[in-house]
Amino acid sequence: MENWFKIEFLFAKNLHITPLELDKMEYYRVEYMIINYEEFVKEENNEYKKQQKNQDKEFSKNKFSPGQMKVPQMKVPQMQIPKF
Repeated sequence: MENWFKIEFLFAKNLHITPLELDKMEYYRVEYMIINYEEFVKEENNEYKKQQKNQDKEFSKNKFSPGQMKVPQMKVPQMQIPKF
């Protein structure tokens, strides 16, 4: 019974299917939908990991070391303040 509540929550939150609609479905359809959803999530996670690796590679290529960055030194302006 607890698993069914988890399934209802999953369907309501991620698939936007209400528990009433879920009760009308045949059990095998619910089972297939869960399997397909799990595969979708796995593929999405793999794609996200690939993107993270590519971004990390790009960041490491473009990473500046402190010796490479040249910051121009600023000159402090001299102001003369009149004496009273």
